[in-house]
Amino acid sequence: MIAQTKEELIVFGKYLLNIYTEYIAQEYIGTPDQEYTVGVLTDMEGNLINSIAIRRNISFGLGCKIKIANRSEKQELGAHLVISSGISQGQVGKYEFVTEYCENLALKLGAKSALNIQCRYFNNKVYVFEINPRYSGTTSLRAMVGYNEPDIMIRKYLLGEDIERNFSFEECIIMRGLNERKINLSSQQIATL
Repeated sequence: MIAQTKEELIVFGKYLLNIYTEYIAQEYIGTPDQEYTVGVLTDMEGNLINSIAIRRNISFGLGCKIKIANRSEKQELGAHLVISSGISQGQVGKYEFVTEYCENLALKLGAKSALNIQCRYFNNKVYVFEINPRYSGTTSLRAMVGYNEPDIMIRKYLLGEDIERNFSFEECIIMRGLNERKINLSSQQIATL
């Protein structure tokens, strides 16, 4: 839900309190094209190995959960207010203006292994809205470009290999989609499903 007025906030708040005993409200910041998912990888001793970011495409397709016209007084938020579905796709790169902030945050938190940070970059500032201390849903996308976090940790801790800090990876666009497949079944087989 996106509340654009005080009245909408009150209505949505009352509705949510009828369903949940508590919830979190977040201020909407930035524009949809300024959202990033950042992977920061540290070793088990807490030393930084590398970071990677995906500038998310959330305004269409699988990446979009909610998209509504901006009726607020904040025109700097863009023509539409968009909330991600959680399915990440977009432009993969280093994006140092975002990754450096996230690296410092991970180190201050004492992160060990994979850490995923969701954020927006607005008015030259990073706004974090979610932190996941785990391998995330974008782990497979990262591996496609040569940033394979599980492989790195296996090579370091099980195979005893030295891992290069700030190793290079491919910068590109990765889009997700659905694959449809036809399966021929008899009517009896279908009836048993």
